[in-house]
Amino acid sequence: MLTEALKEDIQRAYSRLLEEKGYRARRCQKTMIAEIARTLGNVPEDNSVCVVEAGTGTGKTIAYAIASIPIAKQLKKKIVIATATVALQEQIVYQDLPDIRLHSGLEFSFALAKGRRRYLCLSRLDLALQDTSQGNQAFSFFENADGDSDQVDSAIFDSMLTALGKGEWDGERDSWPEEINHATWARVSTDHAQCTHRQCSHYENCYFYRARENIHRVDCIVTNQDLVLSDLMMGGGAVLPDPEDTIYIFDEGHHLPEKAGNHFSHFLALYATKTWLQQIPTSLKLASAEVPAIGSGLINDVDSTVQQASRRLDDAAQVLQLLKVDAEEQDDGWQYRFPRGRVGNDITEVSKQLANSFVRLDDRVDRVLPLIESTLEDVSAAQRESVENWLSVVGSISTRVSAAAELWHNFSVAEHSPPYARWVGFSTQGQTEGMEIQLSCHPVSVADELFERLWSRCAGAVLTSATLSVARDFSSFQSKSGIPADMAFTSLASPFRYQEQAVLAVPKMRTDPGQADQHTQEIAELIPDLLDKEIGALVLFTSWRQMLRVFDDIDEVFRERILMQGELSKMEILGRHRSAVDRGEASCIFGLASFSEGVDLPGDYCRHVVIAKIPFSVPDDPVDATLSEWIEEKGGNSFYEVMLPNAALRVVQAAGRLLRTETDEGTVTLLDRRVVSKSYGKVILNSLPPFAREIS
Repeated sequence: MLTEALKEDIQRAYSRLLEEKGYRARRCQKTMIAEIARTLGNVPEDNSVCVVEAGTGTGKTIAYAIASIPIAKQLKKKIVIATATVALQEQIVYQDLPDIRLHSGLEFSFALAKGRRRYLCLSRLDLALQDTSQGNQAFSFFENADGDSDQVDSAIFDSMLTALGKGEWDGERDSWPEEINHATWARVSTDHAQCTHRQCSHYENCYFYRARENIHRVDCIVTNQDLVLSDLMMGGGAVLPDPEDTIYIFDEGHHLPEKAGNHFSHFLALYATKTWLQQIPTSLKLASAEVPAIGSGLINDVDSTVQQASRRLDDAAQVLQLLKVDAEEQDDGWQYRFPRGRVGNDITEVSKQLANSFVRLDDRVDRVLPLIESTLEDVSAAQRESVENWLSVVGSISTRVSAAAELWHNFSVAEHSPPYARWVGFSTQGQTEGMEIQLSCHPVSVADELFERLWSRCAGAVLTSATLSVARDFSSFQSKSGIPADMAFTSLASPFRYQEQAVLAVPKMRTDPGQADQHTQEIAELIPDLLDKEIGALVLFTSWRQMLRVFDDIDEVFRERILMQGELSKMEILGRHRSAVDRGEASCIFGLASFSEGVDLPGDYCRHVVIAKIPFSVPDDPVDATLSEWIEEKGGNSFYEVMLPNAALRVVQAAGRLLRTETDEGTVTLLDRRVVSKSYGKVILNSLPPFAREIS
């Protein structure tokens, strides 16, 4: 219950922070604090969820921290702040929370939580540094399974060992001074399946477990949304505190449904699976030399199950190859999508057989794990490391087999409700001969899963972002996220003076995006005139093809000021752009969706944002297409229920790159006349902030 004492604590902390920092109170920030406090004040009587749409300039971190920390401490609950991007995560940990703790008078502790893959595994580093050993034979399983053929970069691993020995590195990937490619890092990091936990001889010095011990001692944990979802997938409380003991705060919360969908999706490359499948009996035979308890009987059982699964994979390949006739050509091969996600009887039958084979194999592999664990208790110190390596290998095998079983089980069911988007890809990419067959399935809705695993269990939750509603209507996000409709949904007014600070321009044009080539040519003609006098500008495209065409067709003199996505890293582009503007030189960034959010270019760094066209979903996206079919089948209108709301939110995100502070000024130009010529254009215009308008 939100007592008077708690209210006073919150008000006192906020007033002190404003006074010490010299800030002035913002109505939107005060409203956000009050809304969150009111909602969390209902804990534990209700599962309390508060959704707050608040734009740039609100001071969201201050609002949710000031409101939630006193309540969480009173209730003896943990706070988990989860972001979608590393940039915001680091800002909260290294800037915002230290500042709030220093100036608000609130006493609280906090720590950053990362997944295992962000930390060096000392056991895997030892393995990588060995020249030839039994462990290296185990290690080859990971390389082959991942399809990586790159040689281990021993110079990097030697440098890591030296840096650790001198205390110059903390074992985190993010703090290593040089760029490390994914394949190299994968060889010296681990995941839940490969980790040997307390059985590991390096457990006491493990960087991941040291960090994990710390997060259970603090009041507030900052992490990413993927780690929260992974924890919930494991039942909750596996890495983070139990949901029932946690108040979650999802910043950049509009990403949550999409990220959840990725966690519930499955993928399998058929021939690659057959390759690593055939390695399993050999791996277990090698392991049995160190762990005699595995025994020939179990190995033979695994071998026969593997051979059965391999034959059934061949059967599946024959059935799936027939789909290629009706597949649509893609940039990297062909794709066949099952209409409405419904799979035919021939595929469900072979999938049932494969699901049974992989479930049986999973059972046999799982019998091996306790045999290796018990052997660890009896072996000498010299043998221990090799046995630990086999525990890691078999853990990885178990995870792969289990994932394959889940995919085949999904395809063994003709129809799901809500449906899964299901499709088959045919690709020659990365193949020395033949064609890989790739199966994918992805839920079109995760609302029920999020409700069951998160909203119905958590002590309380706050979800905030600048883009959650369409013209202040939260129904689209509510249906995607699974948050009950009777929870608190609030859209806050911005502190910006939009009418005075910015203009939305829709110029006259001869073409619209339906005339793709002509529209692209006209954009190339318009941009130099639009941006000629702007020192800092951002042009946002919806496709690589159009961006590259505009770049090629644009005036050569203007082209010299362009920094284009794909030529450099995002960080390098932003750095060069800022440096050019600081020198008084005009600079213009050409970018795609990743530059539409999470990019902070205040003042002269961005005086003009150009949006090439309304960013509707790609029509051949299998998930969106299946979702649209499902909605239409239920009597709905997929354009107005899905495509238009999503496009409107993307336009708002793109336009949000312009005003980053209360003193910024500039123009947003939309080069798409459909916003005024089509009836649906009003939805997009009404979703945007109330800029002054210049619509020709």
